[in-house]
Amino acid sequence: MGDAISSLLFQPPPPTRLKESKVIWLTNSFGKRIPAFFIECPKDDRTGEGIRAPLPGEQPQGGGGGGSYYSKGSTKSQMNHTLATGGSRTNGAGNAVTPPSYNNNNNNGGEEGPQQVPSTPQIRTSKELEMSLLNNGRIGGGPSAPGGGGNASCTPTILYSHANAEDLGNIYPWCKFLSKMLGVNIFAYDYTGYGLATDQGDPSEEYCFADVTAAYTYLNQTLQIPAHSILLYGRSLGSGPSCYLAAKTAEEGEAVGGLILHAPFLSVYRIVLESGCTLPGDRFANVDYAPFIRSPVLFIHGTKDSIVPFNHSERLLDTIIEPYRADPLFIKDMGHNNVHASVRPLFVERLREYLDTHILPELRERRKHSESARSRMVNRVRIGDKLGNIRKEGSGEWKTLDLFLPCRFIWER
Repeated sequence: MGDAISSLLFQPPPPTRLKESKVIWLTNSFGKRIPAFFIECPKDDRTGEGIRAPLPGEQPQGGGGGGSYYSKGSTKSQMNHTLATGGSRTNGAGNAVTPPSYNNNNNNGGEEGPQQVPSTPQIRTSKELEMSLLNNGRIGGGPSAPGGGGNASCTPTILYSHANAEDLGNIYPWCKFLSKMLGVNIFAYDYTGYGLATDQGDPSEEYCFADVTAAYTYLNQTLQIPAHSILLYGRSLGSGPSCYLAAKTAEEGEAVGGLILHAPFLSVYRIVLESGCTLPGDRFANVDYAPFIRSPVLFIHGTKDSIVPFNHSERLLDTIIEPYRADPLFIKDMGHNNVHASVRPLFVERLREYLDTHILPELRERRKHSESARSRMVNRVRIGDKLGNIRKEGSGEWKTLDLFLPCRFIWER
């Protein structure tokens, strides 16, 4: 019975290929090897925050922009017009407005002016990530390690769990779009039995849970990205492993920074039969994990979803503890599989709002405390170097100075 359900539930597409050199290989707790990729967004060196590409009609903001390149000066009517016209905007004369272009050129004679988008997000190899960790002391949102150069990062990393009939090759353009528009890093992986892991056995719920745990462990332990800088994004089938991991990290006392559920379901059985409870043999019972989640949760669902009924998100939202409920994004007339170009501006704006309200403030606060502590430590070392070896006047003897923050010095008697 269980095998029959799995064969109906999991429908891997014909494998698509990625450059082998860009694939990061993970091993889950069952010994299954699964592929993944890491997309790193460009960052503002001053703030440590990821750089966001502008939406149509938005203007770049120079200096102190918190990593954002968009202006919120667009009126609601302009945004509504953007949605109605499929992403373009017109001026008062009815002519199309071309979004500004950006490049790396600095024509200010070396003086700091409006920032230019330095590059698009880049896919990174495991070796590149490890070298970045070694040289800079951090990747993503981790604090700068002792001796590491640069500022601590305020850039969240999204751990992306894809939908059913997808694999890494299918989702790469979408993940790169999210990284570019949201100013975040993206780490995506394939489930056992999908994509380049089709030779690892048939997919199952147990393997999916082990797969997402292996991906999280790579981010958290190998790349040293702290839990509060990792956001989980689960689309459709991916909501299962994402809810599981969000509840698991909360139970372990290190809750992830946030959770985005895109077209999630209560459980697999409940998609076709309202059972009122989780029946034996049911799969991905998100409704049972949701009450234990301790991270801000954003629900995204189309009201015209014919695969996972829209009310699944509404009912899941009710099971999330009040302090962790973000304002949901329920998009009128959107179906299950695609975020149409006409609603993408709204989609991106609401995701940015979620990040700006629930995620980035804490990362900025942690960065401030980290830099303050690091500054005190550096000052302590510098003062100690200067005063640690001072001769007691007239005695010829070396005396030790004990340093107590903030800057209290006590002579050894």
